[in-house]
Amino acid sequence: MSPKLSEELEERLRPNRFLGYDRDHLGVALLRRDMLEAAESQFRRAVYLNPFEPGFKLHLAWCLYKMNRFREALDCIEEVRADNPDNEDALLIHQKIIEKMDT
Repeated sequence: MSPKLSEELEERLRPNRFLGYDRDHLGVALLRRDMLEAAESQFRRAVYLNPFEPGFKLHLAWCLYKMNRFREALDCIEEVRADNPDNEDALLIHQKIIEKMDT
């Protein structure tokens, strides 16, 4: 399937709980290689396709944190915490962001 056709199919199916995982996996691989802009793009696409998966927003927040875009990262975390205030990963990232914002 061509990339264009694949994206058109994604658009027709979104939002969908089964979409975005391939984009998220690619984003994580890019994040590990400090290719932050490319990773951000993949995480944003994953969130757009599947806004139901909190892990995508957490990965996007971590990427934004590494890019020193703390306010945007905090917004992502607050979305996750609104649905699940006890999410341990969200709490950890939230704490790190707040520490950076206070310095």
